Amino acid sequence: MTTTDPATWTQGEPPQGDAVTVLLAATMNRLNVWGPALSNDTRLRLVSVATSPDDLMSKLAYHPDALLLEARVFPGPNELMAFLGKAQTDVYVVLPPQGADAAEQVRALPTVKGVYVGDVDNMQVLADTIVANAQARVRASNGGVWTAGGHAPAVTGFKAVVVWNQAGGVGKTTVASNLAFESARRGVPTLLIGLGAPDDLALITGLKPRPNIGDWMANPTHEGLKAALQTRDGLDVLVGFPDVLSEAQAVALPTDAPSNVPNLVTTAAYMGYGMVVIDAPPTALAANAIAAGNALVLVARPSLEGVLRTVEAYRTVVERLAGQHRITPQAVHVVLNRVGNRLNPQEWHAAASDLLGRNFPPILATIPDLPAVGRAQDRRELPLLVSGEFARAFMPLVDTLAPVGGEQQARRQKGREYRFLGVKVRI
Repeated sequence: MTTTDPATWTQGEPPQGDAVTVLLAATMNRLNVWGPALSNDTRLRLVSVATSPDDLMSKLAYHPDALLLEARVFPGPNELMAFLGKAQTDVYVVLPPQGADAAEQVRALPTVKGVYVGDVDNMQVLADTIVANAQARVRASNGGVWTAGGHAPAVTGFKAVVVWNQAGGVGKTTVASNLAFESARRGVPTLLIGLGAPDDLALITGLKPRPNIGDWMANPTHEGLKAALQTRDGLDVLVGFPDVLSEAQAVALPTDAPSNVPNLVTTAAYMGYGMVVIDAPPTALAANAIAAGNALVLVARPSLEGVLRTVEAYRTVVERLAGQHRITPQAVHVVLNRVGNRLNPQEWHAAASDLLGRNFPPILATIPDLPAVGRAQDRRELPLLVSGEFARAFMPLVDTLAPVGGEQQARRQKGREYRFLGVKVRI
């Protein structure tokens, strides 16, 4: 089964009249299991499917009687709880294994009618439950039809930022480490993940090569991640691979392996991090990082070869890997690094737009070619702290991805408070 079109799951004419309408929101693999299973029940009618938060918000316009929701659609527990707290339809939630401890908190929400950990135990029992709850609601309203209605909440908060390009040596690690550090300094619980092989993240941040991501892969749990972390100046860091053989083993992992990168990011989200920054390599492992992200930073050199590499990287994400991640074109940001005596930003952007055949995403930050950056890293210092020129050029990226201010603080103070995996969540 390869399609996620509900029409292909229904045999013959769709049921009419009092059929209970169901919306599915999940990853592709789940949709291709749930869809056929539920479409065989003539009491139900699948109205649509969604694979991302924005997609889900738009599909609620179908006013489904029930929503079967895989929690992984949302980037983290805060966003999930915010949605569930304002949902206006019966919701059946499938939590990842990392969210097992939160099942009771989720179940306590008034619109949540069922909670499952890992996957639905029995699709037939679930169908019976959906129908029974829908019928009970109709009876309670004296025959009135209850619909989703209203306005869905905006999805904000947790960010999994992938810093990448298809070329090495462009400054990805510099951008990733300084972005993560400044995010943590602004009070956002932040995790920096290195995926290099061998990873120089430990070298330039003054940390040790062990523990590293290999230790987490050997124990891909909350406890395993905690044990594999190192900390510098309030920033938690998971150092990357010690060698290319270790990286090759990670590339070969199946998509549903508990030790893959998407599961790593999900584990971090359920541990309470508000920002995860992934320093992705120019290798096949980048696809796993992209699958885990909801924002992308393309770090480019100011040259024609930099244009080519960056445009191809953009096409890879928005075209070739479309539907396999949560990164929208609007969530792609460009950093032009080491600008000097080659292409200026206007020339570079014009060349990128010409090669793409349409307007390329704007350059968010333009960083000059500064000797102070390399000298700082050789001393295991962050350029952000020692070069005012670097900091001024870099801040537009940080302000976009890790904003702080009155509006954000006010949002945190609104609504009802729940405790989710030890984290206070307001909805």
